[in-house]
Amino acid sequence: MRYLQTRALVLSSRPFGETDRLLSLLSWDEGKIVAKAPGARRVKSKLAATVELFTCGNFLLYRGRTLFTVSQAQVETSFRGLMLHVDDYARGVYFAELVERLLPEGEPNPAVFQLLLNAWSILQQGKGDKELLSRFFELRLLMLLGFRPHCDACVFCGNREGPFFWNMAAGGIYCENCRPAQRQGISLSRGTHALLKNLQRISERELATLRARQTQQKELADFTACFIQYWTDTGPFKSLSFLQEIRPQV
Repeated sequence: MRYLQTRALVLSSRPFGETDRLLSLLSWDEGKIVAKAPGARRVKSKLAATVELFTCGNFLLYRGRTLFTVSQAQVETSFRGLMLHVDDYARGVYFAELVERLLPEGEPNPAVFQLLLNAWSILQQGKGDKELLSRFFELRLLMLLGFRPHCDACVFCGNREGPFFWNMAAGGIYCENCRPAQRQGISLSRGTHALLKNLQRISERELATLRARQTQQKELADFTACFIQYWTDTGPFKSLSFLQEIRPQV
């Protein structure tokens, strides 16, 4: 069929030509797709509000040879409130960039769609700890895409007590007794290990009440950043670098 009626999230929106915009959309029906929004940069364009970042909308798309074209669009939910605070904006963009970089094009994944929609909503509402929300989003996205870190017990002896060290090549943890003589691995304290396991199993609703020490959050943030780079081979994320730069100011 030449036309696709779908619910979609706007992952990115950039100028394209003199009056158009080029969109990266996360479609409920077809996964990540690229679409052109004709005339969306004009002041009086009916598409202008619908093709902004942080928008969930209903789209009628014409399927072309290389990309889709937006024929009609209607806003379902807008998370424009994320643009009011630089920290919220940077995190919201980071969530979208993670999905855009990690999700293969043209593969429907409703669970990822719902994860991003819920994360934007929680971030805009200001519920819970934003750093823990970021780690929750990273870990849940990795799990949904088949990159779940194995952290239940030492991969060599089965020890569940810790402290543990992360073996990047093995994709799992090992304990002090099994740690190689060259002292390789990322250190995970007992508290950080427990936090990592909690974030892998709890729901978004439970996340709002979760708290952690700053040292644990820092340790976990370093771990997830290394894990994503090693296992997904995506390279650096501009939005994450920006978030790290502004963090001391917010």
